[in-house]
Amino acid sequence: MFRFLAILVLLASAATTRADDPLIFKHHAGWVGGLAFSSDSRYLATASADKSVHVLDLTKKKADRVIRGHRDIVSAVAIAPEHSIIASASFDHTARLYNLDSEAVVVLKGHRGVVTSVAFSPDAKWVATGSIDATAIIWDVATGKPVQEIKAHRSWVNAVAFNRIGDLATAGSDNTVRLWRFKEMVWTEDAVFTFPEGEVRSLAFAPNGKTLAAGVRYGVLKVIDLPAKKVVTRKAHQADVWAVAFSPDGKTLATGDGDWDRPGTVKLWDVAKWKKMEVLKTSGEVLSLTFSPAGGHLAAGCWDGTVHLWRVKPNR
Repeated sequence: MFRFLAILVLLASAATTRADDPLIFKHHAGWVGGLAFSSDSRYLATASADKSVHVLDLTKKKADRVIRGHRDIVSAVAIAPEHSIIASASFDHTARLYNLDSEAVVVLKGHRGVVTSVAFSPDAKWVATGSIDATAIIWDVATGKPVQEIKAHRSWVNAVAFNRIGDLATAGSDNTVRLWRFKEMVWTEDAVFTFPEGEVRSLAFAPNGKTLAAGVRYGVLKVIDLPAKKVVTRKAHQADVWAVAFSPDGKTLATGDGDWDRPGTVKLWDVAKWKKMEVLKTSGEVLSLTFSPAGGHLAAGCWDGTVHLWRVKPNR
């Protein structure tokens, strides 16, 4: 059976900077809009405009399997925590749940437009999807049935994210981030944050669940203190911030940007001081970012079809 049980071992020599030179994978024929590590950090799932999801075995540095079935671009991917289920979102208006053990596929139908984003709840009972039809849908993973549809946004829902207790954040092209508290099997809107700078492209919860990072158009980064409902604004990049990701210890935030016609950059930020620590260069616009659960690696998916994988030192 396909189980996530091995420990990732890559690039054994000591790094001289916060991040080593990356390994670069070029296994897709289209841009890479989604990334997800397995819970043991051995496998990396990559979602691409070539209509496929690849599952890379990083100990072998090659694709372990290729998942096909979507009829259009695969825009996002997630792996259920401690489970062998992959969720994918697609321009074909569907999401899919793929069981790596049985190879069973469940097609999630309900959106009326491109599905932009997907995320599992921490207990893997639920999966959320966002769409350009201005809705987010929460699905029961066991049955594949929708349990709640969120219709609060007035434009595209570009990103969805769960925190460690099951609260949900959604981000849209209506310039808002919305927080939904989970109580008694229902997600209820708790707060709305409106950003005049423009559309919200990306979201990530800090591991403590109390801080939310949002990437916005024109290089703007928003950091939301959820208990205090306060927002800090940073000019993080020159181009749109398409991807954000916290390290597992919560001490580092990675942000990625890029214009369509030029390579992007990944920046590493000290969360305590909101000080830029390092700039990592890529060969294409950065569309997706994720840290390995063990915290030692950072992956970036790019417009040119490449995946960059850095070994990253912890922020002491």
